[in-house]
Amino acid sequence: MAFKLASKRLKSRGLVSLLFVFFISASCLADIKLSPQWTERYLFKYHPNLLEDSHNDHVLAFYYFGGFQDYTVMGMERVMGDDYLPHYTMLIFKDSVLQGYYSELMVFPAGVSTQGLIFFPVNRSVAGKIDLANGVYSEVTFNQDVSTQSHYISLLKH
Repeated sequence: MAFKLASKRLKSRGLVSLLFVFFISASCLADIKLSPQWTERYLFKYHPNLLEDSHNDHVLAFYYFGGFQDYTVMGMERVMGDDYLPHYTMLIFKDSVLQGYYSELMVFPAGVSTQGLIFFPVNRSVAGKIDLANGVYSEVTFNQDVSTQSHYISLLKH
């Protein structure tokens, strides 16, 4: 009788331990922190077209700008041409999967608010709204200059 009771306790503890390990593993996967290094590896594996180099085109760096809930906003800086002019791309991830991006931004964002709004440096007036909380990805125009417009390119299949 004591053996059966002990056996039942061990089995239930084993199940509890297994569930605990599963819970810890699942929460670790959910809390993956995207870094510039992780972003570069991800793009090489899943979206190498965003990294294609030509003779005069080189990716310089990746940047982290913040997050909101399951979203993470990263940036990719490239230089192009003989003058090595900078080109900025903002990458939007959700649950560690690239959802889409804005290419050819005039400047990188300054961060992400606690409400999920992506904001830009105060010295750049911006027309357009990027609202992660509500899924709003409008065209972004800097300083009322249409030549600076950038639109969201969604990678999700509709």
